[in-house]
Amino acid sequence: MRPLLDVLPEQLLLLDLQGCVLHVNRAAAQWLGVTAQDMVGQAFETLCADPSDTVIAALRQGARSTHFSPVRLMLKRGVAALDRCELCRCELARVEATNEHPAGLLVRLQPQAVAANRFLALNERIDALSREVARRRAAEAALRRQGEWLRVVLRSIGDAVIATDAQARVVLMNPVAEQLCGWSEAEAQGQPITAVFAIVHAQTRQPAADPVQRVLLERRIVGLDPETVLLARDGRELPIDDAAGPILDTEGALLGAVLVFREISERVQAEQVRRTLEQQLRNAQKMEAVGTLAGGIAHDFNNVLGAILANTVLAEEELASDHPVRPRLAHIGRAGNRARELVRQIMAFSRRQPQLLRRQVLQPLVEECTGLLRSTLPASAQLRVVLCDEPLHVLADATQVEQVVLNLCTNAWQALRGSSGRIGVTLDVYEGDAPDGLVAGFGPWQPGRYARVIVSDDGCGMDAQTLERVFEPFFTTKPRGEGTGLGLAVAHGIVAEHRGVLTVHSAPGKGTRFGLLLPLVSAGAAESLPLALPSRTPAPDRGQHVVYIDDDEVLVATVEVLLTRAGFRVSVFASPRVALQALGDALVDVDIVVSDYNMPELTGLEVATEVARIRPGLPVIVSSGYLSEDLLLGARVAGVARLLNKEETYEKLAGLIDEVLASR
Repeated sequence: MRPLLDVLPEQLLLLDLQGCVLHVNRAAAQWLGVTAQDMVGQAFETLCADPSDTVIAALRQGARSTHFSPVRLMLKRGVAALDRCELCRCELARVEATNEHPAGLLVRLQPQAVAANRFLALNERIDALSREVARRRAAEAALRRQGEWLRVVLRSIGDAVIATDAQARVVLMNPVAEQLCGWSEAEAQGQPITAVFAIVHAQTRQPAADPVQRVLLERRIVGLDPETVLLARDGRELPIDDAAGPILDTEGALLGAVLVFREISERVQAEQVRRTLEQQLRNAQKMEAVGTLAGGIAHDFNNVLGAILANTVLAEEELASDHPVRPRLAHIGRAGNRARELVRQIMAFSRRQPQLLRRQVLQPLVEECTGLLRSTLPASAQLRVVLCDEPLHVLADATQVEQVVLNLCTNAWQALRGSSGRIGVTLDVYEGDAPDGLVAGFGPWQPGRYARVIVSDDGCGMDAQTLERVFEPFFTTKPRGEGTGLGLAVAHGIVAEHRGVLTVHSAPGKGTRFGLLLPLVSAGAAESLPLALPSRTPAPDRGQHVVYIDDDEVLVATVEVLLTRAGFRVSVFASPRVALQALGDALVDVDIVVSDYNMPELTGLEVATEVARIRPGLPVIVSSGYLSEDLLLGARVAGVARLLNKEETYEKLAGLIDEVLASR
């Protein structure tokens, strides 16, 4: 304080509480006729001509007051003799202690107030009042500026802000809060915060805990439940995130609470999209894992099926028609065919089956499926079909799309559980945002125009747990022996391969609605035709030499018998390298080579490449447990004449050889 005291025009002395002089400002030192350095450390009493008890009483009076308290003392003036004394009006006030300095006394000298001149005393009082009024006006102006600044700050904040008093009544709110709550500040002032800021839990719809009341009770910062919804005055429901904190004065007294919140609709929507995409990713990964497993075992499994089916038929041909073993062989054949069909479903689900996509109108496919369904429905079930008049062209494998539609219609029928009900099938055009409900398909939704087939029923419906697993392979709610759990999984795989989408809505007791969406194409769009297996066209004669290569000894023996009975000369090899060495002999007459694809030494495509080098023009047929897209592409590059599904060896191999040789 000393530099500040020195520049003031008033005569001021700074004392400690014991009356020892700490500082004398320049004006006081000049009037007293002393130097500040000489007086520091001296007792204030040495400057007074009054009795000691009078001075001590004046000091005590000043120590008790934080405002200036007037006293009159006789002060000595002059350094040398201090022979002059003058009655002086003194004002004493206590200076509170700080972290750096102890408490003290500030003494203001007013020498012009000598004697008992009432007019001078009145002027002094007026001056004091003027100074007090000026101080208060300055403080009020500062408060106004601070209030205006605070309102500017509140209006500039992007979040909503509401301040309350200690009774949880609204004091002020910024424009963002007015917009979200639907209340103007003038209307909200004095209202309970629960009336202006009404919140409920998003799931239970029960009133949420009031954060302002918690702040006033706990005197700490609190936050809202993340699933809180604000009920605006105009009926809007807004998801929000907020925090509230106490308003305290300098002494720690609770004045009220401040609530800061924001609308998080975009964040909630983004979170919902993220959860949907995560669920789709988990489903896709699950299906991809099963598909990978299916593709990995299909070759070996089809080798086994091919051998079983072929040997079953060969055994039946060697037995008399009334032999008692024939019924058992027939059972083996039927079981083998069921196993083969199951493998095909798995391959279709895993998208391992090659697609035959052609541009075609979708209406006839739907009409054919609904015609089949109508003929099988009982009289108690009603079928309503509504088809779009506009021809809807899509790139589709007709057989597989029919399989999907029939699967959905069959599920709708079974959902009725034998009771009366309604099944609806509609075909229309869909264009817009991603469809609602559980979505499964090729990938993220792509905007565009889609042909949409909706199959609905008013049957038993599905709960949320069942709905989450509806496209999961081998999951079924049907009794044991009545379903494999592959129907919708296969449908999902087929639709994904067609770059389409499957949607489903369902609730217990309210029925189910499936939607099949396929991208629309123009009437002149190009067709996508993968390599297809030809139908059997037998040649007029046989006797040609066939080289058969396969590392499976059972299948080698089976095919040898099969082709020999068909009239071919057959040479079989379990090793592709040994077979290629034999083909290198120019004296060996060979008409065609049939090779397995998946072998430990060389693949069937590598065998075809080597055959083309050794014997240019010699046709090669490659058989495999599954015909993947990579195999189809590689077969074209290697010049393979035909591809054969391994499990169809008995039915198609001889006819396929006839066709290849006839074309040569």
